[in-house]
Amino acid sequence: MKLSQRIENDICIIHVENDITWQNSDSFRFYVQTLREDNHLKAILVNLEKVIKIDSAGIGVLYSLLKDSHKADIQWMLCQLNDDVLRVIKSVGLDKTFICYDTEQEALVQLQENL
Repeated sequence: MKLSQRIENDICIIHVENDITWQNSDSFRFYVQTLREDNHLKAILVNLEKVIKIDSAGIGVLYSLLKDSHKADIQWMLCQLNDDVLRVIKSVGLDKTFICYDTEQEALVQLQENL
C-alpha cells in the first residue's frame, strides 16, 4: 500500500493506493493516527480512488478510525470509491455510516462549508 497526504486549511487529504487488507491495515491505522496526533486537524478525507481491493480488516480499520476521529471532534469522509470497494462497504451495512463523495473536490467543498 502506498500512502500520501497533504493538509489544506486543517483538512488532511490522504491518498491510498493498492489494497487495504489484513496485511497492511495496522500500518494504515498507525499512519492515520500519527497524522491525527501530529497535526491540529478538523477533518480527514480519505481518497480511495486507487484502492483495488478492501477486505474485512480494511473495513474494520476505516470504521475504527471513523469512531476515533469523531471522539476527537474530527470529521471523517471517504471519496472516489470504486464499485468493488463500495460494494464491500454496502455488504456490511456501513454505507449509511461512512460519509462518501464521488469526487475529492465535492468532499472538500462540503467540508469547507461545514467547518
